[in-house]
Amino acid sequence: MFLRYIITAFIGLITWNSFALDVPVDNKQFIYGLGTDVTYGQAQKSAMADIVMKLSTRITAKSQITQTKENNQTQTRATQKTEAVSRGIELPNVEVVASEEKLGNWYVLVRAERKLVQRSIKHQLVNLNDDLLFALKEFKGKYTPSCFYALSDEASNKEKLNELIPAYVGSGISDGSEDEFYQTLNTFDRTFKKCKKRNRYTLTFSELVSSEFKRSTIKFLKNNGFYVVSSVENTGVVQFNIKKKQTLAYKSHLTILNTEILVFDETDTLKYQKSFKVKGSSFESKSQSLARAEKSLLKKIKLNN
Repeated sequence: MFLRYIITAFIGLITWNSFALDVPVDNKQFIYGLGTDVTYGQAQKSAMADIVMKLSTRITAKSQITQTKENNQTQTRATQKTEAVSRGIELPNVEVVASEEKLGNWYVLVRAERKLVQRSIKHQLVNLNDDLLFALKEFKGKYTPSCFYALSDEASNKEKLNELIPAYVGSGISDGSEDEFYQTLNTFDRTFKKCKKRNRYTLTFSELVSSEFKRSTIKFLKNNGFYVVSSVENTGVVQFNIKKKQTLAYKSHLTILNTEILVFDETDTLKYQKSFKVKGSSFESKSQSLARAEKSLLKKIKLNN
């Protein structure tokens, strides 16, 4: 059985080599990519992805723990799975050099002109860098909730810039122009760190709430980077607009809380709005049913965070 498997694998390897296209070595003028798939279009996309992977990849390792039972004993095994994730590079038009279909699979060989690839990546870098610099200029020396929100919105652009720089260098550029982009990344990180430290808010409730609920809410906000303070200078506002309804039904106390949460930055610009409806019941007391409703409210807020 094992011998048959070896023979089958060997035949498959020979078949692959006879059908696969020869990939030229990358040179100063062109970068080549080979892709395969059941359709021509997907094979061409796969070939373009091959070029992207050559330019720059992010290597990640994920640990996986599995448990099996053997002879009434549990065996635990830890394995690592390594993945190469291509970065978000937009390639210019590529040229299909050759293609062929064998046994239901398409093999497509493409090439991209190195200078055009470098120009495309540089264009992306400049645009991302300009967007980040524009946001940073607006909040220079102004570390407030609006700064926190604005730079949070730019976090994905910051990450793209960070990922594209190695691709630019990997494409063969050695003029040192990446230093400017690294400087922008450093400035962004420093500014965002200051904005996070000063992401401060006052907290208001339209209805009287228990001290336990108030403490838990402040702790939850702090754990998520929102610091509750008493001062109103350069601070945002977190509002809990609560409509409370309490009834007695079948000897059970019932509390229903319809709550709208609003978050404003220091310029009174609405940044978050969400509504929740929860209830709590108790056979013992109205206050216990309220406490249970508040607990359900906080739990629901955490789940929707």
